[in-house]
Amino acid sequence: MAAEVIAGLGALKTAFDLAKGLKDIDNAARRNAAVIELQERLLTAQAAQSALLERVSELEKEVARFETWEAEKQRYKLTDYGGRTFAYALKQEEAKGEPPHRICAHCYQEGHRSILQFSTKSEGQDYYDCGRCKTRQSFGVYRSSAPYGDDDDGDFMTR
Repeated sequence: MAAEVIAGLGALKTAFDLAKGLKDIDNAARRNAAVIELQERLLTAQAAQSALLERVSELEKEVARFETWEAEKQRYKLTDYGGRTFAYALKQEEAKGEPPHRICAHCYQEGHRSILQFSTKSEGQDYYDCGRCKTRQSFGVYRSSAPYGDDDDGDFMTR
């Protein structure tokens, strides 16, 4: 970005120098060539200024988005839901009329609020899907529905 500023200032200085020199040119052809060069320098400077203004606008939008996210993320608390599952839950005092909900921890870390949507319930766990990163998260402690005595290896378990 600094290079564009320097280039723009250089183009303006050259244009100014050319304009000062125009008064001393007596040959019409040389004067016309100098005017054309001056116009080219001015167009270059305008293009550099336009690019800088566009970049400033983009950066202002990005800063505003960061500031908005900083305020939004304060409304949530990282919560352990058992079974090694974590999500960010809306703090009750921050609800502002919204129903209680959870947002995806992965998306939260990337600066996005993605509300987890209930999918199904199975073997003691509730399954939620994240619409943004397409992950499925299980909440609660897994309870096998296998017949008593079977474990994960298929061996008979004793008490």
